Amino acid sequence: MPTRAAGSPIVRRTALATLAGGILTVVVVAVPSLRLAYRSPAGHLVLETAVSLIGALLALLLYGRFRRSRALDELLLVRALVLLAVAALVFGAVPVVAGSGDQSALTTWAPLLVRLVGAVMLLVAALVPHHRVRVLVRPLREALVLGALLGVLAVAVQLAAAWLPVAVTALPQPEQSARPVIEGHPVVLAVQAVSFVCYAGAAVAFTVRAHRSGDDLLGWVGAACALGGWARVNYLLFPSIYSEWLYTGDLLRLGFYLLLLVGAVREVRDYWSAQAEAAASAERRRLARDLHDGAVQELGYIRMLARPEPLDRATAVQIRAAAERALDEARRAIAALAAPVDEPVAEAVGRAVREVADRYDVPLTFQARWEDGRLPAEQREALVRIAREAVSNAARHADPSGITVSLEAGQLIVADDGSGFEHGGRPGSGYGLTSMRDRAEAIAGRLSVDSQPGAGTRVTVVW
Repeated sequence: MPTRAAGSPIVRRTALATLAGGILTVVVVAVPSLRLAYRSPAGHLVLETAVSLIGALLALLLYGRFRRSRALDELLLVRALVLLAVAALVFGAVPVVAGSGDQSALTTWAPLLVRLVGAVMLLVAALVPHHRVRVLVRPLREALVLGALLGVLAVAVQLAAAWLPVAVTALPQPEQSARPVIEGHPVVLAVQAVSFVCYAGAAVAFTVRAHRSGDDLLGWVGAACALGGWARVNYLLFPSIYSEWLYTGDLLRLGFYLLLLVGAVREVRDYWSAQAEAAASAERRRLARDLHDGAVQELGYIRMLARPEPLDRATAVQIRAAAERALDEARRAIAALAAPVDEPVAEAVGRAVREVADRYDVPLTFQARWEDGRLPAEQREALVRIAREAVSNAARHADPSGITVSLEAGQLIVADDGSGFEHGGRPGSGYGLTSMRDRAEAIAGRLSVDSQPGAGTRVTVVW
């Protein structure tokens, strides 16, 4: 088991992220001649903006996943990413744009607290069981609550600014950019250390969970948390997060978000691939069901009638009719396979009924007042088969001089001027009418038949 775990792509990914972050940190400490810090106010603004936007996008994508799973750990992960994104935007990018990006209580202590809460929430999300929650999550309400809490925090920090100590006592200088500068209030250093522990624990927990469940997204989250942990270590060595300088800690923090973004993109790709496969599987099952209920039944009926004894004329007629129905079902299955997925209902119904009418040489009028209307493939196919069956029944049994098919949103009508039949005689008893009723009910519709001897027949489907 340990060998298989070590060979897992998920475990290797986290191990590589950990190794990369560790090597970069060792290089920073061991090679002081290597200049790895650069003063760039614009670069810092771009970084804070980028991580906030990526974090918000990731939170949105993961919220969609939470809506499907309703899992507590995924809800906590969404909230953690929102907190980290808000900290970067509200306390990082906005003060710079507003011209108040210098070190202050609002740009140091406030984001420090928010980032700590986000790190702790990441660890909790990695550790809690994957249980469904019944609580109703309203994004707008949560956004308003978060905004109110951040507002209270900002006001409280501003009011207490005179009593709060300076977070970083000596900001980095150009001559210090080639070596680590462990500066800051003990609370700041302690928070960075606790954040490192949270990220490291989350990296291990997410990776283990991903390896056991095969959840690729959680594997990417685990690898990202490994880089996030090393970013906290680098911020201990050089507190660039509170200055206009860019340092390896900022690079690693950006890597944290980029790995999350890669995982989210792969999750979206896998989701839509699964949806396409599910749709294809459902379509195959539907076609198999239609062939079983149609062509296979008719062929079985033919086999039963084709006994070794000499066939009388009536039996031969029945065999011919059954063969025609089986052939019609097979043609319809082929047409369904070749039709575009989003084909308008009017085109599908019109083509099907004209084909039947041409086969029996019966004049047909098709009236569509829903030219661009579209329905899910299963509903569209049910309407097509109902229309074909109704036209086929009329052409074969009613001897009409013409058939009219009308289609509009929510209603399909097939009317003929043929011989008709007694009300209560054939409806519901013949295989064709029973099949049409079943198909109408399968799409939550209702089929009605109105017929009188010598007055034709009118089949109406309402859905």
